[in-house]
Amino acid sequence: MAKHKLLAGLLVGGAAFAAYHALDLEQREALKDAARDRYNAFKDRAIDYAFYAADAADDFKESLNDKLEAKDDAPAWKTVPDEVNDEPADDIVLSSDQVTDLPDSGAATTAEDDPADDQAKDDQPD
Repeated sequence: MAKHKLLAGLLVGGAAFAAYHALDLEQREALKDAARDRYNAFKDRAIDYAFYAADAADDFKESLNDKLEAKDDAPAWKTVPDEVNDEPADDIVLSSDQVTDLPDSGAATTAEDDPADDQAKDDQPD
């Protein structure tokens, strides 16, 4: 059964290919333009439906918030005051004055202790 469907698909595809190449240039361009118009209409419809879905989701969120605000026994996450914040402050530093002094870890190694420098000195001619 699957072999018959494959064969039928190949025959139909071959016939469509042959029919397309049998058309003259004007008819090909007209066929391409019609396909582009259908594609653009489909794309516009899909974008419109995406906007409709976003609007519906926003309306649902608003109505849910309205219902939750109207309830007397609101969930625990709604009863916490806005000023209470258990999270630490943001780590972004806006000024170098706010940075605490860091230990100087780069100063621990000096030029005398570095073995790479010793080998470089040995390779240089005197």
